Amino acid sequence: MSVPAFSVLATAVVAVWLALYRLPFNDPARRRRTALWLAGRTGLRPEAAFAVFGTVVYLVLGALALAVLLVPVPLAFHQVFDLPGPGAAPALLLAVLGTSSATILCVSLLYRADPRADVPGEIARIQWIASILALPRACRWIVPAAAALFEEVLFRGVILLGLGALGSGPVFALAFSTCLFATGQIALVSTRTQAYVLGASGLVLGTVGGLLTAATGGVLPALVLHMSFAGFYTNLGASPTPGARTATGRLSL
Repeated sequence: MSVPAFSVLATAVVAVWLALYRLPFNDPARRRRTALWLAGRTGLRPEAAFAVFGTVVYLVLGALALAVLLVPVPLAFHQVFDLPGPGAAPALLLAVLGTSSATILCVSLLYRADPRADVPGEIARIQWIASILALPRACRWIVPAAAALFEEVLFRGVILLGLGALGSGPVFALAFSTCLFATGQIALVSTRTQAYVLGASGLVLGTVGGLLTAATGGVLPALVLHMSFAGFYTNLGASPTPGARTATGRLSL
């Protein structure tokens, strides 16, 4: 398969994945009815039952997307998980510092433009994050980590490395996989502040994770970066008071 054809296929597969995940339950009334139905059959609270259900749907659809995109690329699945060399640890440390610094800059620019912005509060109101925050505290880290695993394997593994295996130049492969990842993050939110924060962080994480993947030859270091980043963002809105949320957002980011 050619690079342009694979790029079109990857865009279509990601669009279908996210549409099938979000659109059926975009209506609050339908989402509430589904949560109550699930709660009646699992014994869990409605919010927690729907969070588990949504996570399973997201991961199953992500696995199908992964399987579709693996078919046309000359890339063995085990190549995605090649063990990094001894230089991976310093590279990962630099990636963490670079991602944190760039995220601080992006959020600082938002606060400068709108001092009343409540970034942690906006993040907590994102549909999938609000569902996860209804789970026990330990699961608030496990669920984002599981989603990050699929996203890294798909975007940095199959798409980024797959484009390289098909003959794409590194700049295009990095730019395409990063923009597709960031666009997917924006597709899951509903306000401009949410779109800015997740879009900007998606561009930062995609760029740094892509460079880390290219430098180490596999997604494992980028996966560690993404899992920690996703867990932090998900738990950012868990502070008990609006004032604490705002303070946490300003200091932690």
